[in-house]
Parts: sequence; structure tokens; C-alpha cells
Amino acid sequence: MAKGSLVAGLAGVVLGVASSVVTLPGAVLPSKAHAEPDQRRARLYLAELAMLLEGARRLLLWTETHIGDPEFARFAHPLAEEYVDLAGRLVPPEKLINAHPHLLMVAENVERALDAAAAGDTPSFRQRARIVREELLTLESVLKQLKVRLPELAR
Repeated sequence: MAKGSLVAGLAGVVLGVASSVVTLPGAVLPSKAHAEPDQRRARLYLAELAMLLEGARRLLLWTETHIGDPEFARFAHPLAEEYVDLAGRLVPPEKLINAHPHLLMVAENVERALDAAAAGDTPSFRQRARIVREELLTLESVLKQLKVRLPELAR
């Protein structure tokens, strides 16, 4: 919302009187047209969130099951770096703002885990993998509190 329309919206007070709504001059009522773009934006963000999380989980899982293969981790590391970049460029809708830091933590720790695996540092890899799992659980909890579900991805 533009700063001017926000000021106009705040300047107009909306009063609920019985079953009718009375507005004072300058009031801006939310319309269905305003709600639809917000809903589309939330759906798009959730789809992007789901894709990034799925990719990060798969990279981590594959690396865990092939921990003795640093060549794979070196191959996968640039993908993890791209997830960090993509997650950092996403702008969550206001309703989902509390979920976004957990996406960033997942992406960053997957990248660091793969970097550790590529260097043959298994203890650091396992520590970062644990952090990823904790952040995934926290993210799931935040989404549940917001009564939001991630879209199912085709398998």
C-alpha cells in the first residue's frame, strides 16, 4: 500500500453500527480486489517455499546417504549456494513473515553442511544437518500456527 493511501486509510475511521458500516470521509475500505492479489502472492510464496525446501531436503538426504563421496558434495554445493541466494531474494507476504527466517536458516545450513561434506568434515556436516532438521520442525510449527499448509509437490 502506498504511503499516501495508508495515511488516508488511517485518517478515515470505520465504525460498525449494528449491521451497517458507516465510514467517515477519506476512509479506505479493503476490497475483494485488494485481497485477491495478497492471496495470489501468498500462494506463490508458499509454492516457492515448498520447492526450495524440497530441493534442500533432497540435497541433504543424498549427501547423508553418500557421506563418503566428497565429489558428490562438491557437485551439489553450488546448487545449495543457489538455494541460499533464491531464499534470500524471496519477499514473504506479511502473513508469512515469521516463517521466512526459518527458510533462510534451512538454506544456509544445507549449504554449510554440503561445504563441510565436500571438505570431508563429517562432524561439521552432521552438526549442520541437525540444525537443518531443527529449523524444518520450527518452520512446520510456525506454518501450523498460521494455519497454512505447503502445497503438495508432484513426485
